[in-house]
Amino acid sequence: MATQTVQFPPKKLRRELYLIGFRMDPASNKPQFYTLIGSEGESERPITRQGRILFFRSQKSAAKALAASDNGFRGMRSIPDELEMLCEVGEALHVANQKDSDEDGWLFELIAVFDDLLRAVELAPPQEYVEVLTAVATRLVETTEFAGFLKQRGMTRERLEDALLWCIGAVAAKSSWVE
Repeated sequence: MATQTVQFPPKKLRRELYLIGFRMDPASNKPQFYTLIGSEGESERPITRQGRILFFRSQKSAAKALAASDNGFRGMRSIPDELEMLCEVGEALHVANQKDSDEDGWLFELIAVFDDLLRAVELAPPQEYVEVLTAVATRLVETTEFAGFLKQRGMTRERLEDALLWCIGAVAAKSSWVE
């Protein structure tokens, strides 16, 4: 047999945790809440409890949130104290609504994080929102300009904004908080 279809012994996946901050209000000077995203090889997912994304308001609560999680990351002891990513929700909505390009990457990062969060709670946006989110994310991989692309594809900023707002609501509805 020249090649094995199953590697033996199995390749050990490198597991890491990342601290993700969220800022809804652009006037705030720091994140307003956080979650931890766990990575296992190519797969990333947030910590959850009973199928709900675990959020916390202070970085000091990260260990408590991790201990409360039940989706396979609880035993990890390398809790990050530095932000891996700041999701600027308000700024991303502003970009989607008013800007022609996503120069700072706020929109792209928010779409990517929503993808991970919604997959973790097994929710999918309505098809019309999936189409616009997928098209914009794909476009933003190539270039920061997206407004002309939307127009060219017959998509509107309103549909993009509605898709983002749907994601915000779905994530909020499928979340749990640790104090």
